Amino acid sequence: MKRRTFLTAGTLLASSAMVRAQPAANLFDASTSSPDENALRFRPDGKFKLLVVSDMHYIPEPDADGIALTEKLIDIEKPDLVIATGDNISGDRCDTPADVEAAVRNVATAMENKQVPWAIVLGNHDQEHFARTGVTREQVFEYYESYPFNRNGGWQRGISGAGNKDLLLWDSEGRELVNALWLIDSGEGHPDRSIRYEWIRTDQVGWYWSRSAVLEQHYGRRIPGLMFFHIPLPEFQEMILSRKVIGERHETESPSRINSGMFAAVLDRGDVMGIFCGHDHVNNYLGKYRGVMLGQVGVVGYYGYPHTPPEDITNDRARGGRVIELDQRRPGQFRSWMRFRDGTTNWESWSDAYFEAEIE
Repeated sequence: MKRRTFLTAGTLLASSAMVRAQPAANLFDASTSSPDENALRFRPDGKFKLLVVSDMHYIPEPDADGIALTEKLIDIEKPDLVIATGDNISGDRCDTPADVEAAVRNVATAMENKQVPWAIVLGNHDQEHFARTGVTREQVFEYYESYPFNRNGGWQRGISGAGNKDLLLWDSEGRELVNALWLIDSGEGHPDRSIRYEWIRTDQVGWYWSRSAVLEQHYGRRIPGLMFFHIPLPEFQEMILSRKVIGERHETESPSRINSGMFAAVLDRGDVMGIFCGHDHVNNYLGKYRGVMLGQVGVVGYYGYPHTPPEDITNDRARGGRVIELDQRRPGQFRSWMRFRDGTTNWESWSDAYFEAEIE
């Protein structure tokens, strides 16, 4: 046996064991084999569009401007799914369970008003209310899942964090599995300031690896996917030092100082096309590192930085969301652009040729 084959097989066995003895039925469930009435499907034209927003930082009182901006982005792009990549609420501004429910209600408002399916991952600020409210991560997801258009239900129990899930995208006829969307909990702040933030834990990495392998085994091919979580990986910084990116970078990335191997697992499995994060509000770039696209989403809410009043003209380009378009005829590819408050997109996305030339 070749050394790499031995190492990969050994890592897979170890990773599988890390999922705390989850039964096989938990990794291969009904959603893997056939879509139900709530399954996500490509449109009749073969396209599927994601709107990714981040860092709403909502509090019990509504952020009318942030909600209006999210609704505007939905109106312009008409997405099939909205994903919020964390810091959805400012937990430090919530003192009671009722406050948490109210803040979550504000997160849900735009998507529920527009009747668009949506899902969230948690960020480092979402649970800062816990010491006062006693509302756990699991209970917060019950709040989110209570909304008709939310698609967070059925996430993987028994591993670190909450909300870890693969959302499956089926072709327009509901017959073939086309893509997987991986939602990962990247943790909270860490008490050791030299580490800064928690990291994606080993059992979460193992769950992704095992679940990815199950999908490949069942369908006889790797299922191309995209991954979403809040705190960027250290590899985002490595990419910045060695590669071109398109878009804007106005602050240094803020990953955990602990590299838990999530990116290495993605490379070894070879099925994730891109990883998208929030956290760094004034970054909205996209680049490619070791064959994987790494992108930041920017900011949509007004309670987080940059602390400019809503009427300030800089918000026309400082706030917005990232759009990702998939095509069932080319499941291993995607297109992406930023859509800003003023309705424009980032100019680099206007030409596919420029896009590909700059980030190869």
